[in-house]
Amino acid sequence: MQYPKASGFTVFDLEHGAPSEKRTWLNRPPRVLHLTLVAGRRPGNLFGGMPYPGTKATATLRNGQSTRTRRKSLLYGPRRWGGHRGSLFLAPSYPYGGQIGGHLNFWWRSGGNGYVVSIHAWEPLTETARVLRRIVASTP
Repeated sequence: MQYPKASGFTVFDLEHGAPSEKRTWLNRPPRVLHLTLVAGRRPGNLFGGMPYPGTKATATLRNGQSTRTRRKSLLYGPRRWGGHRGSLFLAPSYPYGGQIGGHLNFWWRSGGNGYVVSIHAWEPLTETARVLRRIVASTP
């Protein structure tokens, strides 16, 4: 999907199945897949004004975190994945996280643009992180 130029970003969104917000172990592919890629000057506009959580870690990635309702992001801190230096975070639960509610996200900036690679989380969350890392590594 391409948003108007005024929005300042472009989105690719692929979704299959309906995620469970409480029983997140059911969200594992191939049953559910929600992948969102965002690029542009203001990619955060897509997320209803949800601010990026910054770069300082506020949590440690561990299994079980995607099953709890959250109004704020859990920031796991800086990472270098696939040549991209960015941050990893678990967005607030839906609806608090908007389009990426319940998603594990990697975001970075390069050349004046921001980039987000996001997948709907499942348990074990560490497995979601391994899959997301592979997706990011395949992103130019």
